[in-house]
Amino acid sequence: MTDKDSAPAGPTADLPITVAISALGSRLAGVPLPPPCPGLTYLVLVQKLGDARVPAALTARDDVTVHVLGTIGLSRSRNAALDLAPGALVVFADDDMTLEPEGFQHLARAFAEDPGLGLAAGWRSDRLPGAGRRARAHRLHHFNAGRVCAPELMVRRSAIDAAGLRFDPAFGMGADFGLGEEYVFITDALKAGLRGVSLPVPVGRHPSESTGDNWQRADLMQARIAMLTRVFGRAAPLMRLLYALRYRRRIGGAARLLAFARGHVPPGLEQGETS
Repeated sequence: MTDKDSAPAGPTADLPITVAISALGSRLAGVPLPPPCPGLTYLVLVQKLGDARVPAALTARDDVTVHVLGTIGLSRSRNAALDLAPGALVVFADDDMTLEPEGFQHLARAFAEDPGLGLAAGWRSDRLPGAGRRARAHRLHHFNAGRVCAPELMVRRSAIDAAGLRFDPAFGMGADFGLGEEYVFITDALKAGLRGVSLPVPVGRHPSESTGDNWQRADLMQARIAMLTRVFGRAAPLMRLLYALRYRRRIGGAARLLAFARGHVPPGLEQGETS
């Protein structure tokens, strides 16, 4: 990156950032928040509150708003974020992630410099590429957007609203298909004509394994098949084959690869639930 790219800069006055954190009531007490930062607010969206109480550490902060939702599912929480977030720019995060506001500020600057930009993606710090094409700014498209997950995705809310876009509630934790919500959302945005860019900027870290890293559960493999069908439609059979070849080491042997390419859950996987 150039010196300009590496120098921190806050969001412009007309592009404040809302970090929308999807949380479960049972995990509210452990939500890690950075210190307050000018131009950045937090929207904590709570599902399954149950007997839990909202911690005073959250309610005492002027930059934090808590909403208790009556819905279930990660995509429904993301959609509530788009409905409720006060900021012009929205970042999606989860309740167990360590966040880096400086990275959000870098992404915000990209929106300020390019009024036509609809999406921007940073990187989790543990996966930040050090060299190669991904280590440079590049456009998001159908074949590279699959790596993006919370809290890497920032959107311009006005562009999302103008395109009539929302997360598909059939995908994501707590839904019929327990992964792929960000990929489906990003590709829907690209199909609607929005432009997206990936920037080599660290925005946070996920301390535990992401659901998308699990290749041993039958339900998640079924979700991948559904995701490819949702994104690519008639071209899904070809994309399943290409996907199987690309991730052959994770999927397994020839029998599993062939099953996946045919649109079937590979044999011998663990059973699991998405909720």
